[in-house]
Amino acid sequence: MQIGEKGAQGAPGFDDPLGLLVACHERIEGHCATLVRLKAYVCVHGGDRDAQLAAERVWGYFAQAGRWHHEDEERDLAPLLERQGDRVLATAMAHLMAQHRDLERAYAPLERILQALPATPTELPVEPYVGLMRAHMEAENTVILPRARALLGAPEIAALGRAMAARRAVRPRAP
Repeated sequence: MQIGEKGAQGAPGFDDPLGLLVACHERIEGHCATLVRLKAYVCVHGGDRDAQLAAERVWGYFAQAGRWHHEDEERDLAPLLERQGDRVLATAMAHLMAQHRDLERAYAPLERILQALPATPTELPVEPYVGLMRAHMEAENTVILPRARALLGAPEIAALGRAMAARRAVRPRAP
């Protein structure tokens, strides 16, 4: 049985950093869905090899790409948006950035269990994390990122893309 999801193809590049953030949210949603399936799977099959592989994929993604994603938003996108002078957007962005700490706290017990498989957990606490993450991404996708597209000019978008690429030690494509 395959518990995990296949990766997204054709994701935007660093020349469309806001699109890249949306694509990342799509991958995060896939990993959240995997966590929900994994919880049900482990109840029946325990921490078998399929469970371990799914846990490794989820953990691997959140250990690296998930951290980069939060840094993209906190270190690069939030300051760009703050400089736009939109008070409502700044307040929403500050709230969402604070949620990153809530997400980290909700993920910590889950991360320990994912790393401990094949030991069969008595409980896989996916709901607090998955629920918070889904609400967080919804707010970013419907409020923050559309507003960012409307407010940021080409130079800011390019700077955001360069910063995101540099964080990943990737050389962005030339325009």
